Amino acid sequence: MRIKTGEQHRGWTVVDQARRPWRGSFEGVWLGADESTGHWMVGRQHDGQSMDDGFDANGDWSTSRHFREDNEYLNMRRALAAYDVEARNASDVWDGMWDQRAHEAVARHLAGRVPFPARGQLSAGWIGRGLTDSHSPCGSTILLDGPVAKYELIRYLQGQTRFDETVAEAGSVSEQEAYQLIINATGPVRFVCRGRSFYLST
Repeated sequence: MRIKTGEQHRGWTVVDQARRPWRGSFEGVWLGADESTGHWMVGRQHDGQSMDDGFDANGDWSTSRHFREDNEYLNMRRALAAYDVEARNASDVWDGMWDQRAHEAVARHLAGRVPFPARGQLSAGWIGRGLTDSHSPCGSTILLDGPVAKYELIRYLQGQTRFDETVAEAGSVSEQEAYQLIINATGPVRFVCRGRSFYLST
């Protein structure tokens, strides 16, 4: 059975998955999120003979690890780290682009959670630590459709925070709060996280 990325499966949204052949069989992994609870899960697909038999006829997978803390941001981070490890353990599933693709998949998933008003366009950007709004952004986009701009802002945030400890500085929101601000945004937003300014603007 093949389950498509983005579909619901037994209460989990399939955020990302990968499956590849290895020495005569196929191995795969998948990443899921339960949006109603903030829990995340990493699953190992069944080894099989095709791209379509990672989930059996009942939709079951081989093994899984669950991340069920009260903090969805920590669940997400821990699940991404476990997803990377599981992919490395699944023979030929992991490659040099794995990390980038997995984080892009998470950003797409989060950016699409809250519907955006039709025809809304925003640009996304960030300004470096210690710089003010009068400085040129360290990264910015042209005007984009709202969900795409939210995706780009999450990618900026991922790039600036994912290797740091998850802490909040004076005058800054926490990483968890920053993600929530972007996810819920349906228009312009601006905040400081880890001393860096992030924004969606018209």
